[in-house]
Amino acid sequence: MKFEMNSSKWEIKIISNDEMAKKSDSDLINTFTHGLTVYNENTIYLNELAPNKKRTLYHELVHCYTYEFGLNPFEKQFSLEDVCEICASSNNIINKIIEDYFSIIKTKEQD
Repeated sequence: MKFEMNSSKWEIKIISNDEMAKKSDSDLINTFTHGLTVYNENTIYLNELAPNKKRTLYHELVHCYTYEFGLNPFEKQFSLEDVCEICASSNNIINKIIEDYFSIIKTKEQD
């Protein structure tokens, strides 16, 4: 599914555990990557084996949100106030994307 975040086009893709391991440098033994946000591709990847894809997508969308709204994920440590503001500001945006995504998935499963 494609979506926009702060006027940037992004995509959500479900990939196999093997593909996820390659993208995330997982060894497939000691680590399991549920999801991954790749900023230079504007893509969120979800592992097809992730037990809770909705929670994983929420998590990855917060990465996307913070990146798109200028909160550099590589340089800043967030205070509790920062986290509260991120949650409050992003709630409606992220909930809409989640709703749209799982509506599409449900429709595809029924076909």
